[in-house]
Amino acid sequence: MINPGREAEKERNGMTDRKIARQEEREWGDDCLNVQTELVKLLAKKTERYTGGESSSVPMETAQKLLYSVCFTLGVDFSGSSLDLDRLDGKNLTREYAQGLSRIEEKIQWGKDLWETARLTAPAIENISLRDTLESIGGFWKRYDYTYFAHEIPCDIDYQLCHPVPETQFGIDYINQYLSRLIIENDFIRRFPLAQELGLLEQYCPDYRGLLINLYEPIATNALGLTLLAEDVYQLDVSPWQARKLWSMFSSLSQKDLLRKGAETLCSQLQLAPGASWDYLKDLGANLAPRIDALLETGTLEGVFLSFGVNRNFFTF
Repeated sequence: MINPGREAEKERNGMTDRKIARQEEREWGDDCLNVQTELVKLLAKKTERYTGGESSSVPMETAQKLLYSVCFTLGVDFSGSSLDLDRLDGKNLTREYAQGLSRIEEKIQWGKDLWETARLTAPAIENISLRDTLESIGGFWKRYDYTYFAHEIPCDIDYQLCHPVPETQFGIDYINQYLSRLIIENDFIRRFPLAQELGLLEQYCPDYRGLLINLYEPIATNALGLTLLAEDVYQLDVSPWQARKLWSMFSSLSQKDLLRKGAETLCSQLQLAPGASWDYLKDLGANLAPRIDALLETGTLEGVFLSFGVNRNFFTF
């Protein structure tokens, strides 16, 4: 294991490369010494290229970023307190790094295609954070310096997804996952009448245009409730008496089972392609289960399944 801050510490202490190698040899042991030594050499070359050959010294923060970038390119997890280099044991790091750069270039091209799809399929609902996020990602491709800072995400992502990308994702991997999830949400939202969606969003959050909210969640939630009631899902309006009917259903049956089966039925009805879109909606159902369980004692689920006719919004900060 190697401490990610080690490289910066070495530079700060003014150690020579030879002294560094001797110290690491004592600290790391023999099992993965070759991998660690090769990583140090690779990082030294990357630092020299970054400075244009003028210096092997860089600020501590820059050294750490260069190390993270190398690890990202090599496919090494650096999100914890130490690096697990076992997957690189017995491999040529120079070759692995070159292959990693090629993979990143392929991911960038795929990401551009995803961004174009996300942009073209964006719902006709005014939402500032969604608009600004797509615009900012459009500039990511020029700002993304994967040669030296492959793990960074040089754009502003304000629009909240229903299911956020894990914090363990970085660089182009984060962007591609974000766009893939956004496309799923866009595709779902576009299957419903705009007027009904706007009516629901006005009830959910009157300032849905300006606040940082997710558009998919309230629409999918109401559609799921109407599916369970065998009502017209395209209406998107769950009346108070329908909410009480849902309360009766969830009071006597397993919430998770009901929501999972309802999600599958809704996906089939909307003719969503099996796979990621189905899993996305079923994950929403799984997240709704504890909320529903907590509200059962109130005798109604109007706080989960919303009606356009009730002068009340349930969006809280």
